[in-house]
Amino acid sequence: MKKIACIVNPVSGLKKSLKVYYEVENEINQRNFKPILFLSKYAGHVEKIIESLPNDIDRILIFGGDGSINDVLNKLFEIDKLEKYKIGIMPTGSGNSVMHDLGLLKIKDALDAALGQNFKKADLNNVKFDSFNRLSVSVLGWGMFSYGNIRAEKLRWLGPIRYDVASIITLIEKKMHTARITIDNVEKKRTCAFIVGCNSIHTGKGMKVAPKGGFFDGKMDLVLVNENISRLQIAKVFKKVYDGSHIELPYVSSIQVKTFCIDPGYKTFYNIDGDIVESQVASVDILPKAFKLLI
Repeated sequence: MKKIACIVNPVSGLKKSLKVYYEVENEINQRNFKPILFLSKYAGHVEKIIESLPNDIDRILIFGGDGSINDVLNKLFEIDKLEKYKIGIMPTGSGNSVMHDLGLLKIKDALDAALGQNFKKADLNNVKFDSFNRLSVSVLGWGMFSYGNIRAEKLRWLGPIRYDVASIITLIEKKMHTARITIDNVEKKRTCAFIVGCNSIHTGKGMKVAPKGGFFDGKMDLVLVNENISRLQIAKVFKKVYDGSHIELPYVSSIQVKTFCIDPGYKTFYNIDGDIVESQVASVDILPKAFKLLI
């Protein structure tokens, strides 16, 4: 019987991950797998769990959101085991960007994929900050995209709607951001509302930020909202981002790139898969076909 390491973040999203694990535990057993529960109890615990996994684990099943996925993949990369395990995901987080992309938001569908044999090698973003590197499975954002997320974290008690509330408040502020931005080795000083490099199509609570992107194309989609934009136009961006039609607006640019770098000349905040990192520089490139994603 093949063993599955079930890594559960009990505080992810609406704090339902552990409940969902117990709901599907019998089904996992009935499908000739042996689930082994690893409960993440504190910040940094996931990393210790990954280090201590038994050698006979067949695959990893993550019960959580984008932050939990990020923690697992980064530790696997650090110990050179990123390609060893097939990775399955249960959509129990707030945003669930990966599962939005795969169309596997129902628990039953996600479990079928996690227990199946179909997988594709998915890309990751490799982000170099001032003093360390970190992989991103979904997005690296700056400007309104990062400061809005800082506000959303303070509103976590609202649940998934916190992203909408935080976006509205950040929209009213309408703060612009200036940096030297290098895209595929071409540098230019730019001012923008926000810029986001996407590995996934979706981010946040179903926002279709990069409708032409995805995990399997070997590129990032770089979406930039220009500086000459009114509050009404910013509101239009946030309205249209849920169906992906925002990239058709004249004040939004969306291109596919291999590398990009943001340097505002001072310490700032970046949003990497929902977590906030303080750094002056964020330099991003692609790790193509980096891990086995069960689909």
